[in-house]
Amino acid sequence: MNEVRTDEEQVEALKAWWKDNGKSLVIMIVVALVAVYGFKAWQQQTLEKSENASALYQQLVDVVVPTPGANIDENLATAKHLVKTLKADYADSEYSKLAALLMAKMAVNAKDLAKAEQELDWLLSVAKKPLLVSVANIRKAQILAEQKKYPQALAALENVQLASLKMQAIELEGDIYLAQGEKLKARTAYEQAMALNTENTAPAILSMKLNDLTTEEG
Repeated sequence: MNEVRTDEEQVEALKAWWKDNGKSLVIMIVVALVAVYGFKAWQQQTLEKSENASALYQQLVDVVVPTPGANIDENLATAKHLVKTLKADYADSEYSKLAALLMAKMAVNAKDLAKAEQELDWLLSVAKKPLLVSVANIRKAQILAEQKKYPQALAALENVQLASLKMQAIELEGDIYLAQGEKLKARTAYEQAMALNTENTAPAILSMKLNDLTTEEG
């Protein structure tokens, strides 16, 4: 009888516990399941978005590097459409940022410097990685210098922080000073660029620029 009573007591205890806690337990289980399956769905959605962005970017690359005989105007129109789609639908992906760089390159080739600057400004408004920020600022400085907007070009170069691109940025700074007739500042910039050439990777043209200024002053 004691065993029966004990079993009955256990059953009653379970019933009482379920009455008090069963609802919250079910909710916890449901929440856990939703979290697990929700995370998996998010992962799948993220993967699909990345694959879609990658496919669009590859189409853009194919347009930027066209086959012989391709229609340049059609390629430019297609590129603009692809970049617009990437920026609108996949703004958080790196593909949209790389697309802006390519679009800026195409715009420069088409002599549309305003469009190129616009693309780089968009990129700089969203990019966080030092490499992209530095590359975009160097290209923007080149475009601004081409338009003789020298103060703005120099300001853009101040935002180049990536060490591996510092030499290129300072050399461009020298070019900008030289374009303004400020030879002393140009020479100083070229010397600073050469000083960063610790692995002897400086282009020969940098040495030529520095030598030319040294010869003139001599």
